[in-house]
Amino acid sequence: MTPETFGAQLRRYREKRKVTLDQVAQQTKVSASLLRSLEAGQCSRWPGGIYSRGYMRSYALAIGLDPERAVELFSHCYPQLVAEEFPEPEPAAQGSSQSPLERIRAALAEWLKSSTNGRH
Repeated sequence: MTPETFGAQLRRYREKRKVTLDQVAQQTKVSASLLRSLEAGQCSRWPGGIYSRGYMRSYALAIGLDPERAVELFSHCYPQLVAEEFPEPEPAAQGSSQSPLERIRAALAEWLKSSTNGRH
C-alpha cells in the first residue's frame, strides 16, 4: 500500500461516514491542513514519533476506524515518521566525571537536537 492509496482509502471512509475534515480537526485538535495532507498521501510536514502515531490514532477514532490497525498501516506507509529508536549514545570517556543523571540529560539533549533537526 502506498501513502496515496492509504490516504484515499481514509478519505473515502470518512466521506462514507459523512464526517467533514473540519469535524475531525475539531474533535482531534489536529489541523485540517495536516489531515488533508494525510488523505493526499503527503505527510512530509507531519511531526515524527509519538505525535504522528497519536494524530493517526485520533483521526481513526474520529471516523470510526480501528485505531491500532490504522496506526499499523500508517507505520507501513510512513516508516520515517514512526521510528522509535533512540540514537546510540556516545562512548563514555575513560574517567568521565559525569554522574549517571548528567549522562542521561546529555543523551536526551542530543536526541532532542537530532530529532528536531530532521523535521525541516
